[in-house]
Amino acid sequence: MATKKKARVSPRASEKAAKKGSRKPVKSVSKKALARETLSLFENVHRAKIKLIGIGGGGGNIASEIASRAQRFDFVGANTDSQALKELSRKVKSFPFGQDLTGGLGCGMNAELGERAAKAEKDRIKRLLEGSDICILIASLGGGTGSGATATFAEVAQELHILCLGIFTLPFAFEGERRKQIAQTALETIKPLVNAYVVIPNEHIFQVIDEKTPLKEALSVVNKKLAATLQGFMDMLSLPGLINIDFADVRSILEGRGRLAFINSADGAGAAKAQEVVQGILENPLYTYTIAGADRVLFNVGGDRNMKMQEVAHISSAISAYNPRARVIFGMSCSARAKDRLKVTLFAIGCDESGKPQKKARQRKRGGAGEKHREQMQEGILAAKGAEGKDAVPGRAGQQAARQSSRPEQSLKGKQAGLRSRDAERGQAKTAAKGKKRPQRQSASPAPHKKGHAQKSKVRRNALDLKKAVDEELKELEEREREWDIPAFLRNKA
Repeated sequence: MATKKKARVSPRASEKAAKKGSRKPVKSVSKKALARETLSLFENVHRAKIKLIGIGGGGGNIASEIASRAQRFDFVGANTDSQALKELSRKVKSFPFGQDLTGGLGCGMNAELGERAAKAEKDRIKRLLEGSDICILIASLGGGTGSGATATFAEVAQELHILCLGIFTLPFAFEGERRKQIAQTALETIKPLVNAYVVIPNEHIFQVIDEKTPLKEALSVVNKKLAATLQGFMDMLSLPGLINIDFADVRSILEGRGRLAFINSADGAGAAKAQEVVQGILENPLYTYTIAGADRVLFNVGGDRNMKMQEVAHISSAISAYNPRARVIFGMSCSARAKDRLKVTLFAIGCDESGKPQKKARQRKRGGAGEKHREQMQEGILAAKGAEGKDAVPGRAGQQAARQSSRPEQSLKGKQAGLRSRDAERGQAKTAAKGKKRPQRQSASPAPHKKGHAQKSKVRRNALDLKKAVDEELKELEEREREWDIPAFLRNKA
């Protein structure tokens, strides 16, 4: 039988076959698995626990509406009214208190009753707040529960060293003066107990609605704005960004007590979205104040991957320029959900209650100061003219006023030299005037007419003549000042 010859295998082919047999199959990684691996990197990072508590009937309603729009908050509704707690959203945890004092009813504009009800449940309030990093208290001031019990919640947060932010609404004008007084008294009591607070008068709702807006929708305007702002605030803390903002940044901003805060969010789209965002973030018609005077500012700019550096620079410059001396913390994040949109969340602390922007610094340039002195000199000359009545050249009082307004403050040595030079001039004038008849001083009252002499008529000058006379007098005074600045013993004698 003929034997089959074995095919020769080259060494290179055998190496390839060996490598091919040793390869392991590559597993395809899904996007969800990749996302889980990315999030696992942030598991060791501290996540701020924020508890939002709506106190009273109005505060509970606001918390319920915010809960339907915002996420990653622990929502609580605290009230003495058992019936009102049943109407809260499912996402809001009920916290009844003071049932023994109120019998499960409200406090009926009795702030003292609300305060006693909260203090009687102080231990339960303490257990409610334990473990939180930030506590946001929301209340509609003017009623009994919100006005009386909020201070106790803030006091417990202070004892537990929990950062506390208060968001308070003030009653409408048509609700009466009594409710307004209750709200103002409660606000003054709460201020020193919270780190920062926001005040929103309900009366300002009329600036953002029209006559056809239904009542429920009108009351929901404030809640929608707060929900969008708080959601942006929570996203800023919880989601990683290109320039990240974390709980340590917020804690440094909220340090202190009783500081007026400005929180707002705005978004824009299109070619001019940066300009639109700047206008919306710095102006909130629901507030009576702006970020003027704020000494601490924290804001985050969010957009998609195509967000331009020029847009970020424009927004940052507009916010920083409002108060150049403020300590600014800036964050930036990108999200695929933005889709050619920009969103900015702003948090400013230490605002001025008057809402007026700071005055610009005075101009200290030499030219500006000289122009100011020139105007003062003209005013002094005109005043002297009015005092003397008819003389074109101002008298001694007018010259002195013009000199004081035009000349800057001299040193003591310069003043002494000026006095010596003036004394020398007066002595020379007296020596030259010896033997000459001193002219009579013209009296203020008109002298009687003498025969053969016609009374001189007063000549009225127009504005051009008056300006020309003033310029000549200014020139003369400047020449005299140059002579006064030279010591008497160095001056060239004519």
